[in-house]
Amino acid sequence: MNESSNKLECLVLDKLSELQKKVCRLFGFTVNPEIAFDLRGQAAGQANYLKNKIRFNRDLLEKFTDEFVSQTVPHEFAHLVAYAKFGRRIKPHGAEWQLVMVALGVKPVRTHNFEVIPARRLKRFPYQCDCPGLLHELSTIRHNRIQRGILYICKKCGKALR
Repeated sequence: MNESSNKLECLVLDKLSELQKKVCRLFGFTVNPEIAFDLRGQAAGQANYLKNKIRFNRDLLEKFTDEFVSQTVPHEFAHLVAYAKFGRRIKPHGAEWQLVMVALGVKPVRTHNFEVIPARRLKRFPYQCDCPGLLHELSTIRHNRIQRGILYICKKCGKALR
């Protein structure tokens, strides 16, 4: 790990420390999660209340540092706080989580708007029916089902895809 990564991780940990103090003042308890920077793909962060752990996407942290620290870090931390305060039966982005976000001084937004490149492109298989010029692109799962004898029917012409 290089010096730049260490500085970015310190920014995240400093933000978490600030949020922990705020939660202690506002709600009277502390949440001290395990932190990892091993998340990949399109998700910026992921909170797991059962393990009391938050995973962050290091690539997105490097590319979008300011917004990541100001929005993603509180977003994920608020999940753990909401579960600790209101119990396990709450909706992940429901009223309780939103209340915690507002209390932390952050706009309760469900998803980030970072420009990300999908981790992978799912393969599609071309199938035809009797409709002129219509091509059906099926997923690998449906393609494999057809190979095993399952029939898929076109909704327009009513004929089997081939």
